[in-house]
Amino acid sequence: MRSHVCLAIGLLAAGSAAMAAESPVVQTDAGAVRGVALDGGAAAFRGIPYAAPPVGALRWRPTQPVTPWKGVRDATSFGPDCPQPVREGRETAPQSEDCLTLNVITPDLRGTKLPVLVSIHGGAFFVGSGRELAEKDVSEIVKAGVVLVAPNYRLGRLGFFSHPELSRRSRQRGDALSNYWLMDQIAALQWVQRNIERFGGDPDNVTIIGCSAGGSSVNALMATPRARGLFARASARSGGGFFNATRPLAVAESQGREFAARIGARDEAQALERLLAMDANAILALESGPPDFGAVVDGELLPEPTSVSFASGRIARVPYMVGSTSDEASVFGLMGFDRKVLRERFGIDLDALRAHYGTPDTIDDAELLRQVQTDFIFTSAAMGMATLAAAAGLPTYAYYFDYVSEAEAANVRGAAHCADMPYSFGTLRDPAPRDSQIAQMMQDFLLAFIRNGDPNTVGRPHWPRFDKQSMAPLVIGTETQVVPGFRMRQLVPWYLRWERESGQRFPGSISR
Repeated sequence: MRSHVCLAIGLLAAGSAAMAAESPVVQTDAGAVRGVALDGGAAAFRGIPYAAPPVGALRWRPTQPVTPWKGVRDATSFGPDCPQPVREGRETAPQSEDCLTLNVITPDLRGTKLPVLVSIHGGAFFVGSGRELAEKDVSEIVKAGVVLVAPNYRLGRLGFFSHPELSRRSRQRGDALSNYWLMDQIAALQWVQRNIERFGGDPDNVTIIGCSAGGSSVNALMATPRARGLFARASARSGGGFFNATRPLAVAESQGREFAARIGARDEAQALERLLAMDANAILALESGPPDFGAVVDGELLPEPTSVSFASGRIARVPYMVGSTSDEASVFGLMGFDRKVLRERFGIDLDALRAHYGTPDTIDDAELLRQVQTDFIFTSAAMGMATLAAAAGLPTYAYYFDYVSEAEAANVRGAAHCADMPYSFGTLRDPAPRDSQIAQMMQDFLLAFIRNGDPNTVGRPHWPRFDKQSMAPLVIGTETQVVPGFRMRQLVPWYLRWERESGQRFPGSISR
């Protein structure tokens, strides 16, 4: 009998040990979380709250601390996505305003001082989720010894709302206003500083990275004084920065007033009260037209447009990697930004620009539109922000991604918006041999930058620091090389336009 009891106790102990190995637990500053053991000693923790749910009285308020919990919180499943429209052809995840969570994937919980990569998702600031990258679990970047953090942040009208009555109440309370999305991202980075060491990461070696709206977020985090000291390196990809990157508070309030008028309230106070009482789906239903959300120059989080902060050197003093792709027009096509919209919304005259891009014999109307769409928001800003950062004395590395996969090479004119990201993270699906070679190079560059603030590494093409004289990015394609004066003929009109609109002088070597 005793032997049977001992055997049972032994089996229970073994089972408990196996369960513990499969379900790692980490103590955060708000409470313990139980994650999932992954292959190779890695672990994933999903849906960890980093802030209080921005619901009820906390809608359109600054991000608040999370309420600590007792016991062990389940962190094996992703938290809800922040409210957003359903995208056709995409699997719909649960949504809730209670969405301020983040996901952590660590290659080794027993590790110490591993570099940390905080990935800020894109999606034009109205769709997307931190789960998008974290669903890949152990990407090649994590396998290489990097702790990955992927947070959610408030999107669309819930993250970007400005309104005169809301501003009045916010000032009465002493609250920051308008940029609720940015407050969330800062709170997530503060959580990383307090907790990432318990997941094997080094809080003194945090890199922020993002593409599209994520890249724009990286630029905003570089510019806001509130994020100083929260990261050590930054990589903005296809994030713009020169045009349509920010708007004055007065403009944002006017846009918010127009939005609030759709509910037919008698006055501004009543309109705000009704919006505060509506559920998230009802607010989403009020939206119309293409998304138009972006950073607001509120005088506090963002004292000035981000490009002006870069031009004046009032930015985080960290190494900066910035780039774009050769067919950014792919995203403009999705949003319907044709010749007419470019003229009416952005004041772009394609015919006036033709001389900078070629004659009708060398470039037809469709190709002119594609190149202008690509250069307007993205190429000019990637090279321009690199020039401003380099002129401010930051170690700056600029690139232009022009590689198209072997499967797509015959059908597309360039690398699509954010096409470089799966190469850099090692998440390509069914890559051909050449694709894998480019991916490994991109991963080596990113890993070197994460670890050392410099992408150069043995066995890879030399990537010089960007400077305002040569303006030479690394052009990555079937051949990878440094190209001085890259696309200067096409980009000079955009640099001059930025000078006129910003009131700043472009520091690069351009003829005026």
